Amino acid sequence: MAGRAGGWGRLRAALRATIGRLSLFQQFALLSLVILVVGAYIIGSYVASEIRARVIQRTSAITALYVDSFVSNHLSELETQETISPVHVTELDNLLSETSLGQKIVSFKVWDSEGEVIYARDRRLVGRLFPIGTGLRKALAGEMHTSLSNLGSEENLYERERWGRLLETYAPVRARGSGDIIGVSEFYQDPSDLESEISSSQRKGWFIVGGATAVMYLLLVGMVRGASSTISRQHGRLEQMARQNANLADRVREAAARKSETDERLLTRTAQDLHDGPAQDVSLALLRLDSLRSRMSGADPGARPSVEEDFKLLGTALQSALREVRQISAGLRLPELEGLSLAEVVQKAAGEHQQRTGNRVHLTVAENLPAADLPLKIAAYRVTREALNNAYLHAGVDEQEVEVASERGQLRLEIRDQGVGLEGSGGGKKPGKEGSLLGLRGMRERVELLGGSLEVVSEQGKGTTVRAIIPLSGREV
Repeated sequence: MAGRAGGWGRLRAALRATIGRLSLFQQFALLSLVILVVGAYIIGSYVASEIRARVIQRTSAITALYVDSFVSNHLSELETQETISPVHVTELDNLLSETSLGQKIVSFKVWDSEGEVIYARDRRLVGRLFPIGTGLRKALAGEMHTSLSNLGSEENLYERERWGRLLETYAPVRARGSGDIIGVSEFYQDPSDLESEISSSQRKGWFIVGGATAVMYLLLVGMVRGASSTISRQHGRLEQMARQNANLADRVREAAARKSETDERLLTRTAQDLHDGPAQDVSLALLRLDSLRSRMSGADPGARPSVEEDFKLLGTALQSALREVRQISAGLRLPELEGLSLAEVVQKAAGEHQQRTGNRVHLTVAENLPAADLPLKIAAYRVTREALNNAYLHAGVDEQEVEVASERGQLRLEIRDQGVGLEGSGGGKKPGKEGSLLGLRGMRERVELLGGSLEVVSEQGKGTTVRAIIPLSGREV
């Protein structure tokens, strides 16, 4: 017993391992097939048994009426006596050989209400009492009973010698006037034709059940396969989106880290600009003020021409310092952009550049630009301004191109020039390669913080293109 239990345990473990290696769809297909086959077998078996019972019942009922039409006249005397007269016994003997009844019936008996055989083809049975079985009991109660008999009972001695199996039917015999049961007729049929009819009906039933099960299985598996494919595709897209979001998050974190460094560099550069420009001019002005103070205190008339020169130089230095401070503050200050559209923001950046530098900017703006939020407007303004300024300072050109378009839920912003390229930046109006690289880095960080990308394409002698791609979908306006 222990070995058998262990064998079953190993078999269950192997089945679980095998099923576990299947996909969810394959597990569903396998389990649903098993369930449907078992269900079809149960339903088919029930239908087959019902067909068998109904066919036997119907055939027996028709045959019982047919038999009764032949034998009822010969059994009417049982209303007044307990036996059948010899004349009627002879006529009953002739029924199977001289009438059409013999084509359907191979043998029959007549029983009284006490379980005694009062007529049989085998005279050895006449007058004998047998135990009242189920069929005889039901017939005495007014019901007809039919079953396939293997002829194993003692009262089937005559039939057993000639046939292996017969369809046995017990039918009540009723009095003509009162309808009281006066006996039971038991007749036997050859079941060959009946079983052929039953088999044909059962085959049709199994075909219908099997066909319906197959159709249900195919439809069910087809629907689940479609749903599984949809889920797999959605799962794949979700995984792809998750990877993209993870990459985007990494890029945003890197951009944020670089922006902190860039902000520090910008502050350092601003401090250096203030020190090298306005601070030097103010220092010069202070020195001249000290010189003026000492000269004015000496009241030397010959010093007046020198004082006038000092005043002139002092005014020039202060004006230069004021101009440079204004330029630096203008570069740091962001204009009011919230009330402008995206196209107007880019136009503003291009227009300010033209006024400040005198360069011509050819602007191309698509008509289908969507609304944008303030961070996107700021990024577009800063990128356009910085890229135009870099081209002015380092490309050695007086014309630039700006193109703005919306493609597949993304903003595309391109700033192009036909200058010397990044490698030839020394041919521009001012040297300043470090400042240019810092500006490019700042542009890239602004774009990447919004989930986009910035590409700089430059070829020596053929110009530079700055291309920013920023997603528009999912942004709140």
